Amino acid sequence: MVLTTCTLSAQDVKLGIKGGFNLTSMMSGDVTTPLSEDYKSRLAGGAAIFTELQLNQTVSLRFGVEYSGMGGKKDGMQAMPTQRLVTEIGYSLGMGITEQQLAALGAIAMSAPYYYANVENTTILDYVTIPILAQVGKDIGDTPWRVYVNAGPFVSLLLSGKQVTKGTSKLFFDNSGTNTLWEVFPDEVKFFVASQFPDIEKMLNEPVSFGETNTTGEMKSANFGVIANIGLRYQHNRHCFFVEGGGNYGFFTVQDDSANGTNRVGAVSVMFGYAFSLF
Repeated sequence: MVLTTCTLSAQDVKLGIKGGFNLTSMMSGDVTTPLSEDYKSRLAGGAAIFTELQLNQTVSLRFGVEYSGMGGKKDGMQAMPTQRLVTEIGYSLGMGITEQQLAALGAIAMSAPYYYANVENTTILDYVTIPILAQVGKDIGDTPWRVYVNAGPFVSLLLSGKQVTKGTSKLFFDNSGTNTLWEVFPDEVKFFVASQFPDIEKMLNEPVSFGETNTTGEMKSANFGVIANIGLRYQHNRHCFFVEGGGNYGFFTVQDDSANGTNRVGAVSVMFGYAFSLF
C-alpha cells in the first residue's frame, strides 16, 4: 500500500541494482566470554535490487532487498566451545550411544567448558536485508552530478551461518598453550572417559585438523537495525550511475543462546550501482 501510494505521487521512479563489499565486524554484546571476544573484521560481499521514488526535487524514498555477508574472524590461539567438540563425538557414535558414554561426554564438558587451539577461524553469516530509506539529495550546479544521503531502519533474515576453521593444532587447556586438554583432567575423569572412549586420549592430546561447522541453528533467525549511506551519482538521460559508502548496525545479538557469549554485527560498506528511470 505504501509503495502504491508513493508511486502515484512520485515525480520519478527508478529501478536499480548495486554491488560491492562489506567490512564486517562482530562486537561483544551484553554477555562476554572468551568465545565472543577478540573478533577482527572480515571482508564480505553485498548486493541489492531497489526501487527509488522521487517525491520532489530534494526528497526520495528507497525500498530494496539486499544480500549482506556479515561475520568476523580470529587468528592464532583462541577459545573454542568444548560442548561442540563433545557433540561431534556423540554424532560419530550415531544412535548407539550408551548412558555411560553420555555421562563421559558430560564429564569432558564440565571439566573444561572451553579449550584453546592455534588456528584460523572465520564466522560467516549470510542475511537477506530489507531496508526502508529516506533520501535527501542536491544537484551540483547545472552538472549531471548529484550528492545524496539516506538513512533508515532495516530488518534482516538469516540465510545461513557457519564457522570455518583452518589449521591443525593440539587442544590446549588455556591460551598459554602449555598443557593439552587431556593433561589437565583429573585422573578419575581420565579413567572414566577412557573406559568409554578408548581413542579419546589421542584426540585430546595430539594435533587434530579442523574444518567447517554449520551454526545456523545456533543463531537468531532475524535482526533489526539502522543503515545510513552517502553517495555521488551521475545522471545521463534515463541512466544513473552511482557510488555510495555507508554503514549498518544490528540492535540484536546474533546468538540464540547467551551461554557462550553474545555479539552484535555491523559493517562499513562501499557499493557501486546503476539505476534506470521509468519516466
